[in-house]
Amino acid sequence: MGIRTDRNANQIAGIGRGDESTLVCGRLPTEAFGLHETFATVPDLTVECAPLVAAGETANMSMLWASTDEADLTGILNDDPTVFAAKELCQSDDRCLYRVEWTHNVHRCIEILLQSQGILLSNRGTRSGWAVEVLYPTREDVRTATECCERYGLSVTIDTIRSLDSDRMVQCGLTPAQHRVLTQACRHGYFDVPRKIGLEELADKMSVSHQALSERLRRGHDTLIRSTLIETSSVSPTAPASTLSL
Repeated sequence: MGIRTDRNANQIAGIGRGDESTLVCGRLPTEAFGLHETFATVPDLTVECAPLVAAGETANMSMLWASTDEADLTGILNDDPTVFAAKELCQSDDRCLYRVEWTHNVHRCIEILLQSQGILLSNRGTRSGWAVEVLYPTREDVRTATECCERYGLSVTIDTIRSLDSDRMVQCGLTPAQHRVLTQACRHGYFDVPRKIGLEELADKMSVSHQALSERLRRGHDTLIRSTLIETSSVSPTAPASTLSL
């Protein structure tokens, strides 16, 4: 039981900058989270949280869209030991919206996952398990939630961890050093017309040599131009964001 990854909590917290917003994608078995008996009875069932932001320990995940050929899903849900009460609210195309009141164990699992003000962005359940996406304010908050899952024995498999604040840098191909000098140069007015700061003064502010700053600016410009103007036509608009896989 507990977190399953290739890295421990300290290493997880060390990926990327500690103050970056971090998206964690993971999986939980139905036995550990909820609706295990319902999925066993209705193997084709797929459920998904309605798109309502669930944040912090007060999140309740009470609205579920369900897709299945089963006619009496309401009765089956109400017989599930992880459900206190379930009611069908409406139908749309081939799915139904249910209001679900969960038992204490499910609420406890949600509280553990959303430690440190985590935000539940998506939660999709099938017979094979629950796939969740949780956004944490910082990398340290991921570490806190990971340790909490370990402490309470909540079985979670983490598939990917992505630092959202780094996505644009990664997608443009910039190194951290190039990203830093370009952003600092922009913030200090180096690219303004007329310039508010010269190269030597900017180098002093950043505690780097004049030559190193000049080289990083040139290489950063070259990388940005190639990735955004020259290579854009060869990049699929639906290509997935870069991720840090565990």
